[in-house]
Amino acid sequence: MRRLTLVALLLAACQAPEKPIRSLLLSGGSYVRIENRQAAGEVRDSTSLGFFSDDLFSVEIRAAGDSLPSSVSEVLPTLFMIGDEQGGAEVGIFRAPLQDDRILVTMGNQFVLSLEGESSLEVPGCDWNDPGVFTLIVLTYDGVTVKVFGNGTLLASSDINFDIDVAGTDALIGANWGGAPNDVTNLSNFWYGAIDEVRLWRKVIPTSEMQFRYENPGKLTRRYSATGLDPLMGLWRFNALASAGETETDHSDNGNDGVLTAGSGTIAFSTAGP
Repeated sequence: MRRLTLVALLLAACQAPEKPIRSLLLSGGSYVRIENRQAAGEVRDSTSLGFFSDDLFSVEIRAAGDSLPSSVSEVLPTLFMIGDEQGGAEVGIFRAPLQDDRILVTMGNQFVLSLEGESSLEVPGCDWNDPGVFTLIVLTYDGVTVKVFGNGTLLASSDINFDIDVAGTDALIGANWGGAPNDVTNLSNFWYGAIDEVRLWRKVIPTSEMQFRYENPGKLTRRYSATGLDPLMGLWRFNALASAGETETDHSDNGNDGVLTAGSGTIAFSTAGP
């Protein structure tokens, strides 16, 4: 009996541990909706997504793509967006159509141009057709200059001096408001692939930190300080199993939880990710 017990213990010790959940899989039709508690014309809720309207923010998103069905090969799959009162993309990050290594970024429904003056931004090391290749996109805005980084490299820097207004509109990960704001009957531009992590900041992440963030996906800051994470307004890590209709917790503690929505697709999770 003791010998059998010892054998069982040895077998258990040799079994490979379960791999942790690292990313959310979206199949084209599924998405995450994050409520913006800031109502238009109301006193500012300092913990809501209304902070975008202060014209000082950064968006970080790390994701992998997948091959697209031929029926949607020319659309712009959405990584992240928050709308305006007309249903457009006040701030949006999209996969470029028919280009496996490029993104499109919009501010106020206008494209942010690359350093070469192109509407699509080439991301070094990116391959949206390979589900095993995760890409980090960072968008920053200080009220005058918008910058876009891909895998630590500066892709765009433009002075737009645009007044952002997102009051009353929710944010989406993996989908785009196609008509009136917050109208789910007109959703479009769904993502195909994995979302590893999304972070929203009420600050501009400096250029000097971009390579560090690319190389250290699990770290929120380069140097610890007592107030270093105060500007973190939203953090969704997608590292725990959940079903459609359930909540994806906002780990910034600001209560901006997301709702996992299957829509016309499916909600699933993966161990793939950095």
